[in-house]
Amino acid sequence: MKARVSKCNNIILIGFMGTGKTTVGKLLAQRIGYRFVDTDQVIEQEVGLSIPEIFLKYGEQHFRQLEKQAIRRILTRSGMVLATGGGAVMDPANFSFLKEKGCVIALDASENTLWERLKAAKDRPMLFSDNPREKMKSLLEMRRPVYYKAHFVLPVDGKSPQEVVDDIIAIIKPEGGDDHTE
Repeated sequence: MKARVSKCNNIILIGFMGTGKTTVGKLLAQRIGYRFVDTDQVIEQEVGLSIPEIFLKYGEQHFRQLEKQAIRRILTRSGMVLATGGGAVMDPANFSFLKEKGCVIALDASENTLWERLKAAKDRPMLFSDNPREKMKSLLEMRRPVYYKAHFVLPVDGKSPQEVVDDIIAIIKPEGGDDHTE
């Protein structure tokens, strides 16, 4: 049975890399009958290069422009679960647009949880550095205050992706007896 959702015409997952936006987004979309879209995957398909290749060849600024365009195209429809890149909301206009187009939910994890999930990653260009843990920490400190401006902030430490989906559904489902089956 699909959970019915009427409050949020789109559900937009934001948060730092490694918080589980893609994994949770896919499960959530299946559960509520929405379409799942990951902005990074859309960009890779359209450009024909991986995200690290785009960063290497064209730089972060070019990637962010592609990301902004993709978000605007994707959110012309309703019924979407959108997983954004970790830096997508650092552009204030982008963040405003996301908040207008749906319920923005920030997935939040501790620095230690994120490091455990990211330390072996070779496909995270924002962490390409002589000291990736320090780079991660400084990015997190810069981005977290922006993430906390989401409609909802959901801690994910110690939770399975399914538990995070359950938490999101509890946040977005209609209040009062609207979530009944007939």
